[in-house]
Amino acid sequence: FYRYREVFKTTSVITTFSLPHQHTMKHYKQLIQLFGTPNGLCSSITELKHVKAVKKPYQHTNKYRALGQMLLINQ
Repeated sequence: FYRYREVFKTTSVITTFSLPHQHTMKHYKQLIQLFGTPNGLCSSITELKHVKAVKKPYQHTNKYRALGQMLLINQ
């Protein structure tokens, strides 16, 4: 992810990466120490975005150098 995310910035698909799940993971250890285990943690929002932005467009590519094709599909 970190290696390829620059493509999204340079093509102006997205200018910043502050995805909720990834951002929360930075603070996960500290939050568990302060508040205990997270009950009812739900990542369905980011999973839904992943399906729309990655999985479905990938299915419509010819699987060869798929990233460029996926970027065009997501425009």
